[in-house]
Formats: sequence, C-alpha cells, structure tokens
Amino acid sequence: MTEVYVLGHNHPDTDAIGSAMSLAYLLNEMYNVKAIPVISQKPDIETRYALDYFEIPTPMVVRTIANKQIILVDHNEIAQSLADFENSEVLAIIDHHKLGIKTNKPIYLLSEPVGATATIIYFKYKELGISIPEKIAGLMLSAIISDTLLLKGPTTTKKDCVAYQDLADISGDVKDYFIQGKHIRIAQVYVTDMAPVLEKITDIKNEMNKHISKNYCDLFMFVITDILKINSMIVVLGDERAVVERAFNTKLAHDMCYQPGVVSRKKQIIPLLIKAFLAK
Repeated sequence: MTEVYVLGHNHPDTDAIGSAMSLAYLLNEMYNVKAIPVISQKPDIETRYALDYFEIPTPMVVRTIANKQIILVDHNEIAQSLADFENSEVLAIIDHHKLGIKTNKPIYLLSEPVGATATIIYFKYKELGISIPEKIAGLMLSAIISDTLLLKGPTTTKKDCVAYQDLADISGDVKDYFIQGKHIRIAQVYVTDMAPVLEKITDIKNEMNKHISKNYCDLFMFVITDILKINSMIVVLGDERAVVERAFNTKLAHDMCYQPGVVSRKKQIIPLLIKAFLAK
C-alpha cells in the first residue's frame, strides 16, 4: 500500500493540523493509500487544547520529507515547508491561500477562497458521501473557529458558516441533558479571544430563545471558553436560571456569569448543575 504524508505548514496552527488529520482520514477511507498526517513542529497551545479535548493523538513529528510522496494542506509555498521539500514528490495541494508554487508535473489542486482549509475538506467529505467521525468533526470545527475568528474574520464566507454549523452538530458541541425532569441544553465554543463572540451576544441570545421555544428547554447555557486564559463566560437563559446561580454561587449580570478556571462541560459544569438541582 502506498504511503503518503499529509503535511501542513511549518509552525502549524489548528487549521494546518486539523486539515492534515481530517484529509488523511478521508483518504484512508476512500483510496488504496496509507495516508499519514505529520507535522514539522509540535502543536501550539491552541491546537494542543483541541487535540486533548477531543482525545486525538498528536500527529507524528517529522524532520525530513525527502523521497516521500506528500500532500500539502493549508500552504503551497516551498518556504513554508521543510527544507528538503524539493526532494519529495507532491501529489496534491488543498489550500485557501494564494498560489505560489511550481511543480514539475500536473498534480491534484483544490484551492478555494474560503476562511479555512478545513472548510474545503468538509465539503469534499460531503461530495464523496463520507461520514465524519465526531472527534474529527470537532477538530475541523476548531480549525474553522481559529482561522475565521469565530466567523468574524474578513476571509469568512457562507461556506465557512455552513461547515461550522454542520460540524458543530456532528461534534456534539450542543448537548442535551435531563436532570430531575428538566431539559437542559448546553452549547460550548472554544476561542482564543472572547471579544468577537461577545460582540454578537444579542444575536446569540435570540438564537438561544428560538431553541428554548422550539425544543421546550427549561435551561439553555451557552459557554464561551477561552482556551488560552482557561476561563469561561456562560450565557444563561430559561426558566431554571436560578439553578445556575446556585451551582456556581454567583449572580447573573445581563444573563451572564464569568467563571475562571472552568473549561470542561463534562467535568466541571454538569456535576455542579446536578448538585444544584438535587438540592432544590
């Protein structure tokens, strides 16, 4: 079986690593190749958090790609790849940046002016009818959030928005719980800067209220988690708002409460909610 390295740019960010891993999975599902996602340097703190959260092993670090067949993702310039790049065989490029590479033979090229390479790969999954595993979806979602600044960046397109919503549904970023007969819905997003999200807080609350009416939720919590500062801002709507105040020993201000050190829905938020509901 042919072995192919799938490689993002040097100093890889979440889109470079997420795209390499999601494309490698797709290739292994569809074609008679052994696609291996690799990286040239260790992940940064943002990507490390995403990998840990979705319990995905870090790709293998390689120092050479000489005499290897490779597929480039999230870059296409020699200067952004390993030093012995010209001694490898490029099979394909999937990227959302301007083109700046010459090849000595025709290759498969997929380039689109979208906000993230992960968006391009998401639509390739759809085109081929391949299901995206929950963990891979979560990593792709993290890549889109990172590169588009949570859909607020200047390169964001409608395709990024569609991919974001579909991947959020697949990855389970919105989860439903039933505690003491009450329907609780918790959504969570992971960011490196809360400000762009908080700027959209009115729109977010409107969407939350629509979900409350449509799904008859007793409580809807939207958790904005800063993965660099390790804290969360929680937006709270619904008839059971008081339970959140008891759970976190706080008072809501404009339907929100700030929680330093809180990042895990499963390990930190749900246990406190259960305890507060049981104490009613």
